[in-house]
Amino acid sequence: MQLRLSSTTRRRLAGPLLVGTVLAGVVLIGPSAGGVAAAGCEPPDADAAPTSEPPDSVADPAEAQELDSRCDLDPAAYYLAYQGADYDMATAQPAPGGQPTSNVVTEDASAEAGPPRHVPLPPPAEPGPLDDNTFVDAGDSGWVETDADRESTFALDVDTGSYTVAQAFLAQGYRPDPDSIRPEEWVNSFDYGDPPAEDAALGATVEAGVAAGGEPTLVRIGVATVDLGDEERPPANITFVIDTSGSMDIRERLGLVKASLALLVRQLRTDDTIAIVTYGDDADPVLAPTPVAAWREIVDAIDSLQPGGSTNMEAGLRTGYEQARDSFDPEALNVVVLASDGVANQGVTDADELTEAITQAGDEGVHLVTIGYGMGNYNDHLMEQLANQGDGFYSYVDTYAEAVRLFVTELTPTLTVVAAEAKIQVVFDSDVVARYRLIGYENRELDDSDFRDDSVDAGELGAGHRVSAVYELDLVDGTTDGAVAGEVRLRWADPDTGEVTETETPIELGGEASDELRLATLVAHTAEVLKGGEAVTERGITLESLLADAEALAADGVDGAGDIVELLTLATHASDPSVPATDVDG
Repeated sequence: MQLRLSSTTRRRLAGPLLVGTVLAGVVLIGPSAGGVAAAGCEPPDADAAPTSEPPDSVADPAEAQELDSRCDLDPAAYYLAYQGADYDMATAQPAPGGQPTSNVVTEDASAEAGPPRHVPLPPPAEPGPLDDNTFVDAGDSGWVETDADRESTFALDVDTGSYTVAQAFLAQGYRPDPDSIRPEEWVNSFDYGDPPAEDAALGATVEAGVAAGGEPTLVRIGVATVDLGDEERPPANITFVIDTSGSMDIRERLGLVKASLALLVRQLRTDDTIAIVTYGDDADPVLAPTPVAAWREIVDAIDSLQPGGSTNMEAGLRTGYEQARDSFDPEALNVVVLASDGVANQGVTDADELTEAITQAGDEGVHLVTIGYGMGNYNDHLMEQLANQGDGFYSYVDTYAEAVRLFVTELTPTLTVVAAEAKIQVVFDSDVVARYRLIGYENRELDDSDFRDDSVDAGELGAGHRVSAVYELDLVDGTTDGAVAGEVRLRWADPDTGEVTETETPIELGGEASDELRLATLVAHTAEVLKGGEAVTERGITLESLLADAEALAADGVDGAGDIVELLTLATHASDPSVPATDVDG
């Protein structure tokens, strides 16, 4: 097959696109029952969009068996070569079983006789990126008087979906929906160079400094987990629950899912296993748990995925969890990965009902990671809540390059849970801090009394995870540098033994804010301004002032500053969420 790609299609792979969220796998070498498992292939370059046309062996499932090695797979080809479902002329619905319907329409008997005429099959109307999305406002961060409540308590959270959703909106010329913005997920999308924990599963880095204008005082609390070496990672049993309903045919979403799975096939160890469950009108166990050593069977299953039908997420999750339980290995990582646009329109559709069974499965050692796909007919709220209740995390990806980054570097190590029910409590000294404000974490807030109640559900952190929280403080008059503003308490349980650990780290006030603290605050304020938060807008903070700060950080060579400069540049040209932004180059 000779595949010709338009310049538009090629640009989609290089720039942001509103089609996908994918999950990450990583190349790690560890022990297996038969010795040392074979590692994955050389990873693709996440910063370079693929430009070569895909080989026939990938485009045609029948030829996948002719590949000499899984390293010959071209994951990008699944997206580039993706062909949508064929649609029936009368109903504009996918043909049964994903098979093409006739492209022939016969003239009515009363019409003049003649040969059959061929007409294009009409696809269903695609929603625009602003249509039919579900976001739920998590709330705004307000000031708290220290005399009234000196303790700030919340569950640790490693989600990053809100930030990449915003990137997807902006890439299409729209500011993100304010309800989609959760500032902590923006902050946690950046690396602040915190060292891994050494003497315990979790470690805290606390830095404080004065903002450029002299007030308020800024505090960043960085929580880092231990890093596991290649030889320490257990085998992974990953059950993919893939939405193959008709909406996954919108803007090649399913093609990106296939590309993601192909990345995983290339990158996992040979002793890892992949299972696949799909759902549309009902659930279908497409692939039993299969070791990556038998990669051709996995590739055949990937090639067979076709969109069609409604969206019975309940059936898909129940079948996926049954599969994960049946293959449960106490010595392995047991994970269900949901890949969907989050829309459930058949079976149980209520988030609370769906999460009840998931919570029980999390207690049994099967964790859920949710990966959101597409914008337009997308339910961010359901995907985020499912991950929270499933003791996992929620991600969203808007480019193929992001898919490569996640699949190659992030998923598998972070699935190794090292801290269960992880909580943080910041206790401020009312003689030093007059009031404080935590930016974000509104939907992870806990009662102060819950901190030492180990029956309360909190967050799970995996190896290699990094979490940050940003506070603003108004100090009591006369407070000097070197004063201790309070302490940071971390509390978590060992996932294997249940043993609980609690640590304390002081908050020592310093001079000027570090580059990392300035970057974290800049990211948090950008999220708040786009959300319309009064705490920042009433102080005169604007996108333009934030862009100037970002450019100054970038000029100083601060890692990550260039990314926020790019985002702010797009945001300043997007005047209204319902109106496309102007061309920044024009």
